[in-house]
Amino acid sequence: MPVRRGHVAPHNTFLGTIIRKFEGQNKKFIIANARVQNCAIIYCNDGFCEMTGFSRPDVMQKPCTCDFLHGPETKRHHVAQIAQALLGSEERKIAVTYYHKDGV
Repeated sequence: MPVRRGHVAPHNTFLGTIIRKFEGQNKKFIIANARVQNCAIIYCNDGFCEMTGFSRPDVMQKPCTCDFLHGPETKRHHVAQIAQALLGSEERKIAVTYYHKDGV
């Protein structure tokens, strides 16, 4: 089976539709698999990689809570709220401080 760039999930037309829709809107995003432990990232677009400074292989299969973007000013209670929202499948709006790969 051919692998799409930055895509480690089996072929899925629903995911393909989401990717095509958001790629054309200059959005920066990841897609994660909620059915596996830690909700592993299965897709990240070029915009997300440019914004964070991480390459696609660095991001793939990491938890979608984006622990790799945490830094000194990332509040632990915000991280806990994100994890809780993911476990409960609920929508939540949280302002969290994430960091670029170089620490900025």
